[in-house]
Amino acid sequence: MAEKNARVELYRKYRPKTFDEMVGNKIAIKTIKQEIKHGARVFLLTGPAGTGKTTMARIMANYLNTGPLSLREINSAETRGIDSAREIMEQMRYNPSDGESMVWILDEFHQQTKPAQEAFLKPLEETPPHVYFFICTTNPEKLITPLKSRCSIVNMKPLRPEEMATLINRTAESEGIEISEGVVDRIIDLASGGSRRALKLLGKVLFLESEKDMLRALRDAGGGDEAKETIDFCRALFKGANWATMTGLLSKMDLSEPESIRYAILGYGNSIMMRGYNARALHIMSAFSTDTYTTGRAGLTIMLADALAE
Repeated sequence: MAEKNARVELYRKYRPKTFDEMVGNKIAIKTIKQEIKHGARVFLLTGPAGTGKTTMARIMANYLNTGPLSLREINSAETRGIDSAREIMEQMRYNPSDGESMVWILDEFHQQTKPAQEAFLKPLEETPPHVYFFICTTNPEKLITPLKSRCSIVNMKPLRPEEMATLINRTAESEGIEISEGVVDRIIDLASGGSRRALKLLGKVLFLESEKDMLRALRDAGGGDEAKETIDFCRALFKGANWATMTGLLSKMDLSEPESIRYAILGYGNSIMMRGYNARALHIMSAFSTDTYTTGRAGLTIMLADALAE
């Protein structure tokens, strides 16, 4: 049973291939279509890990009638950017060998050095009509300003709780499995709006027979110290801890994906509000209502100050 469970990778098995299959991010889809209609060919897809940036780029490649030989994916963590930029400059002079477009997906682009990013400025600026770039990153604040100015920026949002429920229930139904509302709610709490994380958690409980066993497995898969730090931060914030306490907790957290933390705060506040109106919870949720795609981890500090202000 455990071996079978370990082989389940639902986020790969049910990776959306069309816009209709995607749950959430309808504004992002509409934005990209409109930008392409008006001539945009270079896109910067931002958002927390697991929110569908690369998936969106692949769907867009299909939308642009890109053949498999004309779709290239480059993982920036594994390649030297300057060499990649030179190769792209050479390749994009030619027409597609199949399909109507050539698409480059540049993943984890924040890991490129400043010189490597500068090397990409020319191909991004001199893009011929048949070439499109989709740059994906969880940390747009690490990209140089000239590069970002050449892109149409699209923010991929974490899924809202109701969207997460749709994704989880739809996937479970496709697998022929019934799961309780309590299990769905627990997955939503742990996934913090990330569709990939939600399906990985669902895969851990898919073959368990009872709700009790499923909840126990989810408790054990709760994310370790990182998840505990986020929960401790939320509890202290909504209980009215002071600035020194909150900044102390914040300094201990992994801030590489600030948007995931912001979404967890909103989810925690929403759980409080659903049990009854709470003015303090509403104030905190309002303070954290703006995304961190441009401000990064500093945005969390700014919003924390607003949340603690009288």
